[in-house]
Amino acid sequence: MNKKIEFNRLFAYSDKANKFFSVEFGKGVNIIHGRNTSGKSTLLLSLLYVFGINDVKLQLHEILQYGGVIFRLDCTLYGNQTEENLTLIREDESLIVKRANKPVLRFNGIGSDNSVEHIKLKHFFHKLLGFSLYLESKNEYKEAPIETIFLPYYISQAVGWVYLRKSFSNLDYYRNFKDDYLDYYLGIDNFFDRLSKQRLEDRLKVLHKEKSFFTKFESNNIDLQVARIIDEKFTKESLKYLETFRTKKKELANKEKEYTLKCNELSLFIQRKSVLSKVANHHKTQRPVDGSCPVCLQSLPLNLAATYKYHQESNDTELEITKYKDKIKKTQSEVNSLYSKISKLKKDVHKEYKILSTYFEEGITFEDWLRNKANIRLSENITMNLGGLVREEEQIKKDLESYKTEEEVVTERNNRIKSFATLFKNYLTQLQVKSLVEDRYTNIYKISAFPYQGVELHKTVMAYHFAFNRLIKQNQNIHRLPFILDAIFKEDIEYKNKDLIIEFISNNRPKDTQTFFSIAEINDLESEVKRFNSEFFDNEAHLICIGNGVDERAFLSDYDDNFSDYLLETLEVINSH
Repeated sequence: MNKKIEFNRLFAYSDKANKFFSVEFGKGVNIIHGRNTSGKSTLLLSLLYVFGINDVKLQLHEILQYGGVIFRLDCTLYGNQTEENLTLIREDESLIVKRANKPVLRFNGIGSDNSVEHIKLKHFFHKLLGFSLYLESKNEYKEAPIETIFLPYYISQAVGWVYLRKSFSNLDYYRNFKDDYLDYYLGIDNFFDRLSKQRLEDRLKVLHKEKSFFTKFESNNIDLQVARIIDEKFTKESLKYLETFRTKKKELANKEKEYTLKCNELSLFIQRKSVLSKVANHHKTQRPVDGSCPVCLQSLPLNLAATYKYHQESNDTELEITKYKDKIKKTQSEVNSLYSKISKLKKDVHKEYKILSTYFEEGITFEDWLRNKANIRLSENITMNLGGLVREEEQIKKDLESYKTEEEVVTERNNRIKSFATLFKNYLTQLQVKSLVEDRYTNIYKISAFPYQGVELHKTVMAYHFAFNRLIKQNQNIHRLPFILDAIFKEDIEYKNKDLIIEFISNNRPKDTQTFFSIAEINDLESEVKRFNSEFFDNEAHLICIGNGVDERAFLSDYDDNFSDYLLETLEVINSH
């Protein structure tokens, strides 16, 4: 069964600016409304940012410039007859994952998509959601970026209503991206199918060579004189191997010792930052004027010296926290670097043995030479090996029969192409868009643009995404995420088309996931949002107003201490170790 994530609550907090944002989401339709530039897109982009997507940092610049802004998203993760609470917290370049009855996971230094920590985070989400899309880059397949996990479920305000698969900006350089992406989400083929099939075929070739070797070896009757010559050469090769092995093992031991020390140092820095954060939190309750002594609860003296001392201590603590954040990031990088070096050294040591063990001389390997020392058992060994190779060869041939042929892949693609075209044309009809006939506009593997502009293009792109989402739903191996549509109305859409779009969303939204969409209020249109809810969603949509329908840049507002327990819990998770 596919994995599904449901968003429950988003919380943002800036200690430096003393501002916050908090909202709870509904299980079905969530309508975000407010004035233009009020912060509707900011809310939706925050949902992506908290998953570690750095592509949206530029759009969140006004919020992130406060520094140290904490984003927390509480979710529910559904699996095969299971559900669990999932909390994601992002603070600058760190992301913390809290799951029920599991240790808290930390990923420090995710600000760059190519960093070791971000790659580890990407692997975590692949495993968490059963996401197995791999994309080709620089002649090798790599785990697809986190953006591709959200791509079918997110339409950006900036370019999402004009260009397909462009809601994120860093996907174009992957080779054959469109075909691999569509094949995966439509359930036709994936990287693991191709890779596993290739490995089986490569193994089959090796088996043929090994069978040929044993057969020739048995028929040629290698004599003892050749064995003595090979014995001398293998002795030389062994001595050279042992010297290399000794040097690399010593280097490996030193690196492992250095790695342990660095891990201890990282743990110390994290613990130190945790203590400093708690000091800073307690220090706030001891400010002159309205603070009190933490021991006797008497009011603190109000004078210039006390005030100066309070602010100086606050600044010193903040500087220490910043210093240890930098140390944590630097040390984490050193730990990752040492881990990579240790892994390489281990591979090198293993490689030295492998080179020796597979060394060929006169058609005989090192193992073959050893077996020649017991000529009585030689014939039995050859017969036994040949039998094992034949059995493995037959099993691989049987396994290969389960993989799709190129003809089968083409057939399945054609089936999906027809299914998409049927849904797409139906949705265009519902949105009163002139029907598209040419194959380049209805074949999902050929579509790159549509021959429309303005409102017609807007509605056509909407029909495309809803049809694609419906096809994905039919694939039980694909994760499901909330469907996020940013700015469903263009500025020049008249009332008739607005009602048409809302009615279309109401009739065709995915019923197995949440749906989020934003609407800009012009003049006094809050009543229009309520009318949409009443007429098209039976008043069951969850309305989220940003800035009271009046204010601009209103995503963050002044913190009022109403969420102190929730904030304290969030800080405790951040500072846990």
